[in-house]
Amino acid sequence: MIPLNSYRRSRTMPAITDRAMVEQAIAWHLRLKDADENAWIEFAEWLDADPAHNVAYETVTDRDADMSTVLEKATFPFGVDHQPQAEFSNDDDSRAYDVGDEGPSRNRWRWGALAASIVVAVLFGLQMFPGWDSTYPIETAVGETRTVSLADGSEIRLNGSTRIVLDKSDARLVEIARGEARFTVEHDELDPFTVIAGEQRLVDIGTVFNVVRTDQQFRVGVAEGAVRFEGMARTVELRAGDSLAADNRGRIEISQRPITAIGSWADGVLVYDQAPLEQVADDLSRSIGVSLELPRRMRSNKFSGVIQTDGEREAVRARLEELIGKKIVADGTRWSVETR
Repeated sequence: MIPLNSYRRSRTMPAITDRAMVEQAIAWHLRLKDADENAWIEFAEWLDADPAHNVAYETVTDRDADMSTVLEKATFPFGVDHQPQAEFSNDDDSRAYDVGDEGPSRNRWRWGALAASIVVAVLFGLQMFPGWDSTYPIETAVGETRTVSLADGSEIRLNGSTRIVLDKSDARLVEIARGEARFTVEHDELDPFTVIAGEQRLVDIGTVFNVVRTDQQFRVGVAEGAVRFEGMARTVELRAGDSLAADNRGRIEISQRPITAIGSWADGVLVYDQAPLEQVADDLSRSIGVSLELPRRMRSNKFSGVIQTDGEREAVRARLEELIGKKIVADGTRWSVETR
């Protein structure tokens, strides 16, 4: 599986390997706003000392507007005459903090640097440092549903036994690791919403769509708007009513479904039109938490019908028996089709 981090878009900040370096870059950025010729010479020497210094400094300047907003509101308990201890023992690394005379203006600059070192945690977070992972999972148990509202106004409705992975640094990027989810996306042409599933992904073109990911298959159905499917070997644009199924080898099959049937599980209804019984079994497992065991010869049998899932399990079992013409034996959450 390709990790979610590898899909982060170009707006994500570059990785910087040293927190001290980030703080030095912020300190230089603050100092250079009112710097003399000597300061600029020392700054040039700092840049030349390590190519990574330039990366750090450019990243800081890119976030200047955000930092300024926070620093304007920041207050610090020390007076300008307070003399802090040097933060770093290495002379070269500490030069950006301790240069020239120690007058009041210099102290104000040094405390500006300290302010920056605090603000860096807010604005940059740990994403600049090795090993930091900005992703976090959200999971549901079998038979459980959950709605996740995103900062951009988009909404994800999770079916049972589903796991998605969100990214704190990119609210428009989601991985579906397993299960089923219905996405209602706030469209942004300049910042498209992306859903990742292994080596395949969906790019929103303004839409409502339903996604299912199992060990064998990835399926998407579009209820509103459009989605671009980017597979291992083929890209397809899907419109409202289009459904796509892709297997682990990259083979895809496109069909049409009634719009009301797409993501209908979220309304307590499963709607099928010539779907394999194996898919019905998977859907029942997620939606009501039962395991339906099918004889091998029945797994690929085509099934059409409507199953209401928000009632009692016994009613669901009776309805399914009626539709498939076979007796279903229930043993708790384990159901099996009688072969006689």
